[in-house]
Amino acid sequence: MRPILLFLLLALPVASADGKLPLKPLPKGKVAMVIQPHHDDHTTDYGMGGLIARFVDEGYDVYYVRASNDEKDGPHGYPRNDMVNYREAVAAAKVLGMKKVISLNWRNDYMNPIPLNELRNQIILLIRKYKPDVVIGHNPWEHYQKNPDHRNVGRAMAEAWWMAGLDNVLPEHKLLGMEPHQAWYLYGKARLDWGLGQRPNIAVELNAEQVRRKQTAYETHRNVYANPASARAYKAALARENLHVPEWENIDDQTAAVMMEEWHMDWISRQRGAQAGVRYAEDYYFLDEFDYLPGLQDYLAREVKRR
Repeated sequence: MRPILLFLLLALPVASADGKLPLKPLPKGKVAMVIQPHHDDHTTDYGMGGLIARFVDEGYDVYYVRASNDEKDGPHGYPRNDMVNYREAVAAAKVLGMKKVISLNWRNDYMNPIPLNELRNQIILLIRKYKPDVVIGHNPWEHYQKNPDHRNVGRAMAEAWWMAGLDNVLPEHKLLGMEPHQAWYLYGKARLDWGLGQRPNIAVELNAEQVRRKQTAYETHRNVYANPASARAYKAALARENLHVPEWENIDDQTAAVMMEEWHMDWISRQRGAQAGVRYAEDYYFLDEFDYLPGLQDYLAREVKRR
């Protein structure tokens, strides 16, 4: 078999005979770039904290691009929310092993009227500067996304992923010493609790340590998660039904809130793992350099099985 065809075949996420989501090894490379609208989008249950931790463990340098200023995310008012969320984003990135948080500072929830080309061009510049092999973010082709920041950043990311490698796109970047660069792989993620979510085509297996870092990074965002008020609210809701959580007895609300978020991250990682036949996993809509050749992919997947 020709080397390029063998490479293509290895890149294919082949469905398993039992219908489980196929496990996909990470591609070879050096740099990954996570492009998301908000400070916490890389760690939530629809985020990719485990995948980031695994990329770091396999030797990648990972950079986080935070497109908005997150001014509306939290109880403190716009300026303080912006500052607190940025600090927590940096802390969470360190937990996962990421190199840097890059903030574009578009206004939170005001991304519908901004020029999509402006945001896309910023991302193209960052791709050319940091030269990622892998881009990770919201899946712009998910079935429904009501958050304007998620929707617009996902679309700009996908367009930049394609266009950053084209020589005639923003040629003025060459004056800055930045040549066109093609990031070959894209991992898309979506919220599954809004509309129909997405149809993932791969799963990425995680180990227990990667899930632990995912949990810690998630609960680092105390401005919106794992804060005492959330535990008090859940305790009150349970009490109205004459229910209680034994593990929450004799502990303060802050500790209970952290425990609750850790349980949630463990649960969702196990749920995705069960879909792939492993203990822990995350699921993604994955594209590689051959995604524009679906007929060739189908042919190879079909014909090689027969031989």
